[in-house]
Order: sequence, then structure tokens, then C-alpha cells
Amino acid sequence: MDSDKYFFGIIIRVILIVFSALLLAFLSFKTNYLYCITSLVIVISLQTWNLISYIIKKRNELKKMLEYIKENNATMSFSKSYNSPFKELGYFLNEIGEIVRKVRLEKENQFRYTQYIVEHIGIGLLSYDQYGKIEFINLAAKNLLNIHSIKSIEILDRFHSGLKKILLSMNAEDHKVFVTKSGGKLLHLAIRMSIVKIAEKEISLVSFQDIKNELDEKEIESWQKLTRVLTHEIINSITPVTSLTGTISGFFRNKDQIIASNDITDNTIQEAVTGLDLIEERGNAVLDFVRNFKSLTKLPTPTYEDIKLSVLIENIYLLKKEEILEKEINLKYTIHPTEATILCDKNLIEHVLINLINNAVDAISENEKSNGKHITITVIKNSDNQTLISVKDNGKGIPDNIIEDIFVPFFTTKDEGSGIGLSLSRQIIKLHGGNINVKSEKGKTVFLVEI
Repeated sequence: MDSDKYFFGIIIRVILIVFSALLLAFLSFKTNYLYCITSLVIVISLQTWNLISYIIKKRNELKKMLEYIKENNATMSFSKSYNSPFKELGYFLNEIGEIVRKVRLEKENQFRYTQYIVEHIGIGLLSYDQYGKIEFINLAAKNLLNIHSIKSIEILDRFHSGLKKILLSMNAEDHKVFVTKSGGKLLHLAIRMSIVKIAEKEISLVSFQDIKNELDEKEIESWQKLTRVLTHEIINSITPVTSLTGTISGFFRNKDQIIASNDITDNTIQEAVTGLDLIEERGNAVLDFVRNFKSLTKLPTPTYEDIKLSVLIENIYLLKKEEILEKEINLKYTIHPTEATILCDKNLIEHVLINLINNAVDAISENEKSNGKHITITVIKNSDNQTLISVKDNGKGIPDNIIEDIFVPFFTTKDEGSGIGLSLSRQIIKLHGGNINVKSEKGKTVFLVEI
């Protein structure tokens, strides 16, 4: 093999140098061989230089191969016929180089493909480092923000006041809505933040999406639901009033002529008074309805104080305990941690929780449960110091076709319900910066309050 020849060449050269050195040592004791000694010194010097040159030459060939590996230069290759002790290595390097070239080409194609997708998706993307330097901004972000070129997030405030402050205040996985104008259009930008670390760099990746159309659709849908419920309630109240008015008017008319007072019987007067009482009753119902509507539009400003959750729940438990026991319902609660507190308006939050418990009582009071009737209140503090309060019952559940409507004002399935309890509760929780959600299936309903 070529490598054997290489090592054989080194051995031969070393042997010749050793032989010449021994001969020089022998002749150095002979005074009559001065010219021979001089010649041997020259020969040994040449042999040594030849050995060094031979090793350096082969070293340079190896260095060239290693540089090929390091640089992965696609134009570099090694001839298979090249007579070199490293020819076998050259074979392997050519094969590895071909594999690396294919992998690199595939990665470049994938990178271009990813770039194409990122550049053409409808969601705006922007990334910047820990110093605020913009690393990347795609076409959708430029169009949304109406910015053609930007190098730092410091410049964002020139185009959209307050946007830089929003970005700097956000943590990983945060999402916020930012309202701004761009190109004369009002935008509601849903902003999401992700943070990745690449080597020593901390990159913040931000996505922008205009959700104004979705919000408008939701708003229209909410108004349609509210209008539908209001129309239903008003028609139900006014229709009997109109009917009764016509009936009472008929008591005192005969073919469009007013009946004389002498012809009016006591029975007619009694029926007219009864009708007027009903009209008054329905009128009061309409007034109550209007008052309820007013209560939805004029909520009191919360008075915040630090309340111990255990005290809050225990007060509600004592308040509802007797009523619930009469209906043979088992009410229990758990709080973790027991010393946890919440910053809230005590009266308003109590109103919300009592309303949720009342709904749970109504949901299970008519059910015959072989395993009993249960309402469970669970209070926990999560890792973000957010208070989670769940009210769970094992009642009949909420049908899928109405679960989206239960928070709509005046929507109710109860004969005597006003339909404002859950809507009012949601507004109160939103005043506290939280939300109410519901999950329901047959035999189980859970209302979750997040504050």
C-alpha cells in the first residue's frame, strides 16, 4: 500500500543517515581522511534535509486534506490516481465530501423553503436580540406595521407609539392586544412572544396578527344574540298588555259606540279591574327588566382589598349551608394554600360565587342521584400567583346547543330567571382582570374563575 511505501521511504533515509554518521565517526579518528570527512558531513546534511523535505511534503499533503475537511470546499477533490501515502484517505474524503455536499444542498433548499414560507404567511414575524437589534422581519410584519426598513425596536415608537414598551414588558409565551393605526386603518394586533437562546444570544420572536375582523364579527354576533333576547323579552311583556287593553276596551264599546254607564254591570267592572291589575303586573315586569338592564351597564367601581381566600369561602359556605342541606346537597370546599389571599372587591366576588353556587343548586336539585348530590368548590394559587376558583356540580349538565349563550344578557332557561346572573358575574370578573369559563357534560359542570 502507498502508506507502507511512505514509511519505508522514511526508514531507508534514516538508515542512510545513521550509516553515514557511523562512517563519519569512524573516519574522524583517521587524520589522513580529511576530504572524506568533509564529504560525509555534506552528505549527512543533504540526507537530513532530504528526510525533512520528504516529511514536510507529505505533511503538506495531509494538511491540504484536513483543510478540505475544515472548509468543506465543494471545488476541492483528490485524484484517485495520485501517488500519495494518503491516497486512501483521499478516497474517503472524496466520498465524505460528496455526502456533505448533498446534505448542505438539502439544508440550503430547506432553508430557502422555510424562508419562502415565513416571508409569505399572513402572520407578521419579527425577531430581535437582547440589545433590541432587529434580526429578522417578514413581509407581513412590514405591511401590518407599515414599515419598509427597520434596524432596532427603538424605532418602532416613531411609527406606533407604545409598541416598544409593550414588547419590552412581555415575557415568554405572553400574548397581548395592541390597538394602533397603520396606513389610515385601525388595527387590533394580537401579539405573541417567544424567547429562544442561540449560543450567547437571546432572541425574542414576536408574531403580529390583525384580529379586528374577528373582533367585529364577535361583536356583531354578541349584538345579534342580545337583540334576539331583548326582542323576546319585550314581545313577551308587551303582547299580553296589548291583548288585555283591547279586551278591556271591548267591555265599554258596542259597535264602536261607548256603552252608557247605566248599562255597565258590576261583573264588567270586575273583569276590567282584573285586566288592569294584569297590565300593572306586566308593566312592573318591564320596569324590572329595564332595571336589570341598567345594572349591566352601570357596574360599581371595585374597591380592592387584600382578602384571605379561606375567610371569603367560609363566609359563603355558612351563608348557603342551611339552604343547601335542605335540598340534601353535599357542599364541600378545599383551599390550597390555606393562607392564600386575593386582591379584590369582597362584595362583588361574593356576589359572583353565590350566583355560581345558586346555578349549581338549580342544576342538581331536580336530579335523583344514586351517588348523592354534590357541589365542590376548589381554590388554588398557580405558579403565576393567579387565583383559580372552580365550582363543580354533578347535575344534568348544560346542553351543547346553549352553552355558548349562557353568558349572554337575559338569556335563561329558568321560568323565573332574569338571565343576567352569569353575564353580570363575567363583567365583575373582567373588572378584576380575570375571566370565567365553563365546561359541561352530562352529569358534570365546572365553572372556572381565573383572577
